[in-house]
Amino acid sequence: MLRLRLVVVLGVGLLVAATASIARAEDDDPNAWHLTFTPYLWAAGLYGDVTVRGVDASLDASFLDILDNTDTLVGLQGHVEVTRGRLGVYGDFFYVKTKVEDAGRTGLDITNRMWFVEFGAQYRLVDTTIDRVPGITLDVYAGGRYSYLELDLDTRGEPSLNQQVDWIDPIVGGRLGVHFSEHVFLLFAGDVGGFGVGSDLAWSVMGLFGYKWQGAGLEWAILAGYKALYQDYTTGSGINRFRWDTTMHGPILGLSIRF
Repeated sequence: MLRLRLVVVLGVGLLVAATASIARAEDDDPNAWHLTFTPYLWAAGLYGDVTVRGVDASLDASFLDILDNTDTLVGLQGHVEVTRGRLGVYGDFFYVKTKVEDAGRTGLDITNRMWFVEFGAQYRLVDTTIDRVPGITLDVYAGGRYSYLELDLDTRGEPSLNQQVDWIDPIVGGRLGVHFSEHVFLLFAGDVGGFGVGSDLAWSVMGLFGYKWQGAGLEWAILAGYKALYQDYTTGSGINRFRWDTTMHGPILGLSIRF
């Protein structure tokens, strides 16, 4: 769990830096520090193939299926960015506990606890909105995605199987913003990673519609769209074999607050 502790330390450091940034921010300074925090709900389904302790199962469950089968659905999701001028750092966290019934052969249930923590640095290559709106923004970013999974496989009549794994994928990506007015915009983001360091392959894509406004001295935005995350990770062999070859995708809704 050393890597998990390191990720937590990185997250705490990011928030501390953000707090210090707000304290010295100046609204009329183009190089002022800013914090953007976005709590969100990602209603993702699970699709693909998994292996727990050498036992294979298939996942084909929408978010509504998971919601119907899970008595203790718990989620914690949010995104934070700290920027100054064109440079910035970001963090994203996603935790959820789900249950999928009758996965794979008859009578096989999977309870899944998932942590995904993304972190990295970003740079704004293009920003035409400084002089005019409509306009576009283009950010590039690089960092990592930490994944922690704990899977319980219940065969109803046989001893339950449990396996915990974690890994880190390097990722690179970009984000395009299309700003139609001072209030209405679209965001498109995507990244690719793994490269055999963690996952053999991992990628994510997201499209969002946004509406922003000013209030109480802050900039607010409602975001709604769709997100997908694919990961192909395998480790171990025999009864210790673990495989996570899945796609999570579904609608996403968030509220962005920029300080």
